[in-house]
Order: sequence, then C-alpha cells, then structure tokens
Amino acid sequence: MARRSVWRRLRRATREPRNALLARGFGGVGHLIGTLPLGVGLALGRALGSLAYAVLGRPRRLAVEHLGVAFPELSPAARRRLARSTFRHAGASFAELALWRRLAARPEYVIIEGAAALDAAVGAGKGCLAIAAHVGNWELLAAAVAHRGYPLTVVARRVHEERFHHLIAGFRSGAGLEILLREEPHFWHGARDALRRGRIVALLIDQDTQGAGVFVPFFGRPAHTPPGAALLALRARVPVVTAFIQRRPGGGHLVRMAPVPLGEGNGRGRVTEVTARFTAAIETQIRRAPAEWVWWHQRWRRQPA
Repeated sequence: MARRSVWRRLRRATREPRNALLARGFGGVGHLIGTLPLGVGLALGRALGSLAYAVLGRPRRLAVEHLGVAFPELSPAARRRLARSTFRHAGASFAELALWRRLAARPEYVIIEGAAALDAAVGAGKGCLAIAAHVGNWELLAAAVAHRGYPLTVVARRVHEERFHHLIAGFRSGAGLEILLREEPHFWHGARDALRRGRIVALLIDQDTQGAGVFVPFFGRPAHTPPGAALLALRARVPVVTAFIQRRPGGGHLVRMAPVPLGEGNGRGRVTEVTARFTAAIETQIRRAPAEWVWWHQRWRRQPA
C-alpha cells in the first residue's frame, strides 16, 4: 500500500514534464507523418495504435471490459481483438489529421451521403444542430464538412493539458472551424448566436461529462448523458440532423447524414425523450462500426441511485 502511495505521488509530481514531453512527441510525430505518402502515414498510424494497445494497460482493460457490457455474446478473445482494432483506428485517425492538407485536396476521400438533409436544414435560414459522437474520425468529419463550405461551429471541451489543447485547437482553426467551449460562461449565448447567424452547431453527446445529465438507454444500460443538445433543439426549434463518419473497406470514409424529427411539446420529459432519440442513433452507428468508438471511455460510470 505504501509503495502504491509513493508511486501515485511520483506520478503527480512528474505530470507536468511528462505531459510536455508527450505533447512535443505528438507534435513531432504528427509533423513526420504529414510528410509521408498517404499509405505509409496511415500504416504508421495503425502501428502506433497497436503500440498504444500494448503499453497502455488501463485504457486497454477498460476497452475490453466495456466491450463485454455492450456485446456480452463476444468471447474474451474476440473482445481483445476488437479493442486492439479500436486502438489501431485511433492511430490511423491521428495520421489522417496530420495528413489533412493533402486529404483536403482529395474530396473523394470523404464521401457524404444524405447531404440533402443538411442542405435543407441550412437552407431554412435558422441554423441547425448536427448531432455527432466520438465514433469514426470525428475531427476529420468536421474538417471535411467545413472544407465543403458549410458554416460549422463545433462545441468542444477544453483539454485540461494546455499543450494538447493548443495542438487540437490549431488543427481545428486551420480546418476553418468555429469553436465553442462548453466551459465558457457565455456558452449558451454563443450557441444561440451561431444559430442566429445561420451556422451549423455540432455537438458530440456520447460521453459521461461532469455536468448535468439525464439517464437514457445505451447498449441496454442507463447512461448519464448531457442534455444540452436536446435543450437547445427544443428551445431554438431549429432543424436537427445526425452526422456520422465511418471507414470504407477500400479506404477513405463515408459520412451519413439524416434528419431527426423532434415532435411537439417541451419540458424535462421531452428533454430526456429527445436525448434518448439522439443516443439511439449514436448506438446504431457504433453497432455498424464497433471498432471505431472510444471504448476506453467510462460511459456507464454513473448509474441511477
């Protein structure tokens, strides 16, 4: 017990230099990958994902455990293989962001299916909400949509480590995205202002965040889910679409977009109902491509009393 306590104190004391080293490492590796041919860069990204699976014990254990919750029919060996594929996908996604300038010149790399739903929502002139999730390469999804000329405002959380925050923020601003941080005191005003300007406000609602939430079903278990997307949709009465990105077997990605009808009424019950509808759409997409979700996230961390 004493040895564990010493180890924890040592990790806390060295967190700052370790984070600085990691941030420099990510930046350096990203720069290197950005100079490579696409196939070589993606292969290196997948290899880095395999390495992360091998050395990051806690995220690996959480991923395998959570895959057991979502897919109890899978054998332990199948869960481990799927978890490893998830890490390899994350590595490839990192490589794609490093290669973004080259990919931006290849519109066929990201194909959008159902863009008419987004065009109709934007064409209504009131702005619209896009419901997304941490499934597929969501950063590439946002960059590709903005690159096609859509006015996109992305709701994000500030990364606690400042160096990593600047790395991610640099990519997003370079891709032409407008960012709203949830922690900002005027977040709601900013979201409504973006809608008034006719912009698409994109929210990722598939994580158990620290703020308020409602419990809705997710893979058969209650999951604490942020209600902000539903609240904004019901109060602003703007069109809503889902937007998910998925790898294509032959390379590149497919984006699926679809309108989400809200129905009538308001109140807390409606917020939970709409949040459940959004979450069900996210679960459907994860089932399509289970290797592309962040299974190490503790999605069922909180449960109803």
